[in-house]
Amino acid sequence: MGEVPEVTVSDSGLGLLAFLAHFNLLEFNNLPASHFHRFGPPFGTFLRFSVLVEDLPLLEGLFKAHGDFTSEFKGGVFLGNILMELLCAVLISLRDSSLDSLTKEKLLEWRGVVQDLIEAKFNLSFLLEHLHSLAHMLF
Repeated sequence: MGEVPEVTVSDSGLGLLAFLAHFNLLEFNNLPASHFHRFGPPFGTFLRFSVLVEDLPLLEGLFKAHGDFTSEFKGGVFLGNILMELLCAVLISLRDSSLDSLTKEKLLEWRGVVQDLIEAKFNLSFLLEHLHSLAHMLF
């Protein structure tokens, strides 16, 4: 009987495939908004939600590019305010991160928040696609 030769794989594409398999799992976010960014007053209004004034340009940019991504959300304003704060924290974290500082863990954290928001009926599939693209750049 012959010995089975040891197989070593040095293809970084396999690392991407393994990561994307994990990335595509449905996992809910357990991190508070403050994990991504700390906010302070004053507040303004975006659609029917109360958000920090510093967040308005980000949300207005999303609205301009993708329309009312909250139109299917059926929760109340209180829950919506919390979800908007979480969305803004991730958007700011994304904006302030460079490709050099990008990690698998950070991508998965952002992905978890976006999945939570999608489950709440925020139409943010475009943001999930963007994170998927970042995963390709990371590998």
